[in-house]
Amino acid sequence: MQAADASAANGFALGVDVGGTHTDLILASPDGLVKSKAFTTHGNYSEGIFNALEIAASELGLGVSDVLPGCRAFVNGSTIVTNAITELRGAKVGVLITRGFKDTFRLAGGARRVEYDDHLQVPPPDVVERDCIEEITERVTSDGESVVPLDEQEVQDAVRRLLAKGVEAIAVCYLWSFSDPSHERRTREIIAEEAPELFVTLSSDAHPVIREFPRFMTAVFNCLSHRATTRYVDGLEKQLSEAGFAGALTFFQGIGGSVGAEAVRTMPISLMASGPAGGVMGARYVAEQLGLKNVLVGDMGGTSFDTAVLPNLEPTVAKQATFGPFHTGINILDIVSVGAGGGSIAWIDSRGVPQVGPRSAGSEPGPACYGRGGEEPTVTDANVILGLIDPDNYLKGRYTLDREAAVKAVQTRIGDPLGWTAEHSAAAIYDLAVIEMANALRMVSIERGHHPRDFTFFSYGGGLGLFGVEIARRLGCPRIVVPDNSSAFSAYGVLIADYVRQYNRTVGWVLSDPSQATHVNAVAAEMISQAIADAREEGIEEADLQIERSGDFRFLGQVYEVNVPLPGRELTPEDAPALAEDFPRIYERSYGEGTAWEGSPVVMMNLSIKATNRRAKPAGRRAELTGEKTAPEPGSYREIFLPIERRQASVPVYAESSLIPGTSMSGPAILDLGDTTVYVPEGATATRDEHFNFLLSV
Repeated sequence: MQAADASAANGFALGVDVGGTHTDLILASPDGLVKSKAFTTHGNYSEGIFNALEIAASELGLGVSDVLPGCRAFVNGSTIVTNAITELRGAKVGVLITRGFKDTFRLAGGARRVEYDDHLQVPPPDVVERDCIEEITERVTSDGESVVPLDEQEVQDAVRRLLAKGVEAIAVCYLWSFSDPSHERRTREIIAEEAPELFVTLSSDAHPVIREFPRFMTAVFNCLSHRATTRYVDGLEKQLSEAGFAGALTFFQGIGGSVGAEAVRTMPISLMASGPAGGVMGARYVAEQLGLKNVLVGDMGGTSFDTAVLPNLEPTVAKQATFGPFHTGINILDIVSVGAGGGSIAWIDSRGVPQVGPRSAGSEPGPACYGRGGEEPTVTDANVILGLIDPDNYLKGRYTLDREAAVKAVQTRIGDPLGWTAEHSAAAIYDLAVIEMANALRMVSIERGHHPRDFTFFSYGGGLGLFGVEIARRLGCPRIVVPDNSSAFSAYGVLIADYVRQYNRTVGWVLSDPSQATHVNAVAAEMISQAIADAREEGIEEADLQIERSGDFRFLGQVYEVNVPLPGRELTPEDAPALAEDFPRIYERSYGEGTAWEGSPVVMMNLSIKATNRRAKPAGRRAELTGEKTAPEPGSYREIFLPIERRQASVPVYAESSLIPGTSMSGPAILDLGDTTVYVPEGATATRDEHFNFLLSV
C-alpha cells in the first residue's frame, strides 16, 4: 500500500465526513477544491458518500466514473464507531478475565453520576452480558512475574461456552497484563485454534497502561465496534474498487490523523470521534495560514455542536477519554459535544420551561421542514421561520423546505403551550441554542484557564454561520473566522490529514531513582520499532516519520497524570532531577499557583510515542487584494424576524458570487453561500479575506 497523498497536484483526492444528518465531501482537483453535501444514509453509509461525490463531480462537469479512476487518495471520517459506543449496539462480546475479577465492569472504578441524591445513583449498564464473562485461572503481579500459570484447559472450555452463546468477538482482560502480556498472547493462540475467524482484542494490545477498568473497557469497546466497522470498511472498499478507485483509502482517527484500512480493522475504536477531530485539525491549518495564535473552534452540524480549544494552536488530547460512565484508554482530541445541532429538537420540560436538545431528528425523518415525516420542532425549523434560511434555496436549491410544516411543528409544540407566536417561539429556540453552544465553549475555555477575549473563534459546520456572532458576543470573543468551505469544513480537515499513530506504555519511573532511565529507554525503543513497522505497512519509510516523545507525570500518591513533552532522544540519569524540578511549574500551569506538592517525589507513569508523517496539502483558493474594502450590491432583500431584537426587519441578502475577497458588509445582513448561510447581526461587520474566509468583528 502506498502512503496517501491528498495534494491532488496531478489528480483527484477526496475527504469525506459522514455525520449524523449530512455527509460532507471535499473534492480536490488540479483546479481547486469543490465541496458538497448529501443526506447521510444510515442503512448504507456508502450510498450517501456516492451521492455527495456525484454532486461534487457534477460541479466540474464530470461523473463519478470520471473522478474515481484518477483519485489518488480517499480519506474518510465517520460516526460509525461513535454511534456503536454511544448506543452500546454492536457485536456480541465475550470476555475472558482473571479469576476473581468478574465484577470489574460493574464496579467501573467507582463510577458515580453527578447527582446529589444517592437514590438517583445507578450502576453503569452492562456492555457485556454477565453470562458472557468467563473467569480464567491465571495471575501476573504488578512487576510482571507470573505467580499463577495460565490454565489452558480452562481457556479452551470457556471459549467453547462463549461460542455456543453466539459471541462474535472476545476481549481478553487479564490483570497486570501490560507488565507481562504472555498469558493474553497464549490465550489468543488458543482462541485461534478453536475459532480462527473470531475477532479478538487483547487488553495489553489495546491499551498497555495501568488501571484495569479503562484498559478492559478499551478492549471491550474495540470488540463491540468491530462488526459495524468491518462491514463499513469492507463495503466501502468494494464499492470504490468497482467504481475504478485504485488509490489509497485511509480513515481519520479521533487523535487527529489518518491510518489505513487494515489498521482500522484491527483497532476500530481509533475512529471514535473522528468527524469533529477533522474540523479541529482543519482549523489549526487555516489558523497557521492566517498567523493566529489562540483559537476556539465550533462545529455545528445537524446533530450536535462540537468545540475545542487550541492554545498556541496545540489541540489538547484526552488521554483516557470517557464515554458516559465508562473510562477508557482511548486517545482522542479533547472535544466537548452538546446536543445543539440543526436537527436538535425543541421541547418543554415538566416545569413548563422550553429546552433544546439533546435529542435530534437526524436526517431521517429530520426537521419538520424537510418534509420527510418529522413532526417535532428543531433548530432548523426555527431558522426557517425566522427567515434566516431561504426555504427555496436549501443546499443550492437541490431541496425545497416546507415553511408551513416548520410553523406547524413550532406553534403546536412550543408556541401554543406558552402562548407565543411562531416567530417568538422560533426566536426563543434560536436563543436557547446560542446559550447551549456558548456554555460548551465556556467549558473548554474559561473552565480551563483560557479567556475567550484572547482567542479567535473559528465558526464552521452547516449551521453555525447563523449563530457565530451571537455566541462570540456572549463569550466576549472579539474575532470570528468563518473559513472557506465552512459547510464541509470537517471533510476539509479530514482531507488534509497527516498520518498519525500514538502508542502508550506504563513505565512507572520514580525520578528519585535515575537508574530507571535505562528501562524507560528500552521501552521507548520497542515502541519506536513498532511505530516504524506500522508506518511501513502504510507505505511510509522511517526517514519520513517524525517521532515525538512525551510522558504522563504525577506526584507520588496522586491518581491522575499531567502530560509533559520529553526530549527527542534517549533519556539519561542526569535528566531525572531536571524533569523532577520542572514538573511543579508545569503542574501549576494547569491547576494554579500553589497547587504543586513541593517536595513530593515525581513519577513518570506512562511513556507516549507519537508517530507522524506530514503529507502534502491541497491548495485552497487565494486572490490578490487591492487594499480597499468594497461593499457589494445586495442581490435582494428578505424579511426576517431578528431573533435577539425580537422584531421584523428587511435585511440585504448577498449572494456568494458577489462576495469576492476584499468585500465588506455591515449587519444586519445575510450572506447566502448556497450550502450554508452566514448571519451578520446588527453592529457586526464581515470582510472576506484573500483566502476566501469571512472575518467577522462583533
